[in-house]
Amino acid sequence: MDIYQIKNLLEKYQRGACSSTEVKLIEDWLSGIKNDRPDHFDDKFIEDQLSVAQSRINAIIDQQAVFGPKKQYNWLAIAASILVVATVSVTIGILYLKKHQGNQLAAQPGVKQYISNGYVYIQTQKGITDHIKLPDGSFITLNSSSNLRYPVKFINHKRPVYLDEGEALFDVAKDKTSPFTVYTPKFATTALGTAFNIRSYAKEHKVSISLIHGKIRVDDLQHSAKPGATKILLPHQQIVLNKVSGLVVKSTFKDETLITAWKDGILSFQNATMDEVINSIQNRFNVTITNRSSRTDWSYTGTFKDESLNDVLKTVCLTEGISCTINQNSITLK
Repeated sequence: MDIYQIKNLLEKYQRGACSSTEVKLIEDWLSGIKNDRPDHFDDKFIEDQLSVAQSRINAIIDQQAVFGPKKQYNWLAIAASILVVATVSVTIGILYLKKHQGNQLAAQPGVKQYISNGYVYIQTQKGITDHIKLPDGSFITLNSSSNLRYPVKFINHKRPVYLDEGEALFDVAKDKTSPFTVYTPKFATTALGTAFNIRSYAKEHKVSISLIHGKIRVDDLQHSAKPGATKILLPHQQIVLNKVSGLVVKSTFKDETLITAWKDGILSFQNATMDEVINSIQNRFNVTITNRSSRTDWSYTGTFKDESLNDVLKTVCLTEGISCTINQNSITLK
């Protein structure tokens, strides 16, 4: 197996086309290899390692030829060759992958990043946001308590990204030949070069897609055959899905900072529901909030920039006519 075959193996892995055995080998090595100097693993290094592998194969064959029965030699020599080459190839392949994808795998505290079956997975904890640069040059700002995944390599003129949970702001690199599509459990949002925000938390009763600039197409994945399942958004337009009633409403907004303020650590609410307010505070301050009050029908408006958790809770509770108790990171609304 030469250097080109190794690279083909990695490209096959990136496409998600490897067999289960190949995937297991690659991911076992990925989890076990630590490398602080990925720049060392150039083509010459790979060729040197292949020479080492070939020497090991020859040694095994020679040993079996001298000491083993002829029939056993044939099978063991073949098995040994495949095993050694596969092992070394996967090792070198992972080093090659790390060399070209190292920046995407370096996670800050509170952010989990890993590669599995050709996809990069990114998960943020409460109180943590992350900034991601995709292979095509697009940028994503990922909010707290969010899960995102995308292919290690975009192929076939498609750029799919999956926001499985949470909120993200997308600044898409222009490429008219390769549509950029963000998939959530209920929508597919496609753009050629634009910036838009998607909020899709499982704890909240709404899903919102807001266009900052450019143009996007939003396809309803739940009702794709129904009229109106596809909507075109222009700048400062948004659609909001009520997950309880199933109603999808298209509207406009004037101030985009109300949509994107979260990326700067600002809490901004405009007629927000109880779920939205509580979830946003939990994500911003890394706390757990339980609402035991009878007031659940909120329509809260307010903005908090540098205020402490206590100040935010005091203001919100005063407005909604409730009280709260704080026990370390646990808050109870009464």
